[in-house]
Amino acid sequence: MSALTYNGHDFSEHVTAELVEPAGHALSPRALAVPGRPGAALLGCELPPRALKVRLFLDAGATLTAEERSAIRHEMYGWLVAPMGAELALTGEPALTWRDAVVTGVSDWDSLFEGGSCEVEFTCFDPVAYGDGKSSAASTLTVGGTWATWPVATLTALAGSSMKVTDELGRYVLVERDFAAGDVVVMDFAAEAVTVDGTDASADVAVESTFFPLSPGSHSLAFSGCSAHTVAWTERWL
Repeated sequence: MSALTYNGHDFSEHVTAELVEPAGHALSPRALAVPGRPGAALLGCELPPRALKVRLFLDAGATLTAEERSAIRHEMYGWLVAPMGAELALTGEPALTWRDAVVTGVSDWDSLFEGGSCEVEFTCFDPVAYGDGKSSAASTLTVGGTWATWPVATLTALAGSSMKVTDELGRYVLVERDFAAGDVVVMDFAAEAVTVDGTDASADVAVESTFFPLSPGSHSLAFSGCSAHTVAWTERWL
């Protein structure tokens, strides 16, 4: 059992939650029929939105009046409506958060358990959960989780004409402009954006640059044109 937070509302005041977790992700394959051979040629797969079912158990239901139970249920009905999607968090080991989650299925209340239980299905349109946020000021870092994540690098510039961040595979982001000592440079790899002292500097990114993700495991990064750096990322979990 765990607590449930959705759309900014903490459900633990009223219910406990049990995640009915699927065994894994079902992929959506892309295939092409090939004349003269059975089946088809697999071109690749997509990771579709993930459906999570959560069973809610009404706490202290037996001690509540019918009117009190009804009031709690209707309050939660309102909390579960988020047409534009919202964050879904279930505390546990590890504590994970899903984004862009929408309620797409609900069951009736089951009166078998004290004040009742029900099942709610969330469709997470971002199917890979977010775990702990991490940061490192070292050149070697270890990324946890089971899915690649996008870093954010914050660097303090040296006086010069360029700044570069390179990974162990040779991929790099190069920014070419006149830097003053102490300029604060932020490279957002997910957004493929760079700012200098809060001002957009994406036009100064060299065209051959690659904003690379960090897969789970150990990484060695090289930094040039800066006197200090911090790399931050959020663990991603399938």
